[in-house]
Amino acid sequence: MSEVVERLERIERLLIALNAKIDNFLGHEELTEKELEELRKMREEVKRGEFVRFEELFEE
Repeated sequence: MSEVVERLERIERLLIALNAKIDNFLGHEELTEKELEELRKMREEVKRGEFVRFEELFEE
């Protein structure tokens, strides 16, 4: 149960960060080098299948 809560808290933090970026979005070129690297890493993880589907978060 605590794993589900931890995942939900992480999702909430990510959504808050995403919302802030959307509010301040001026274009892709405005991302910092660190943010671009993080985006590249996430894309690679998805390509390798290293992700949890939204539906899986709430399965018991």
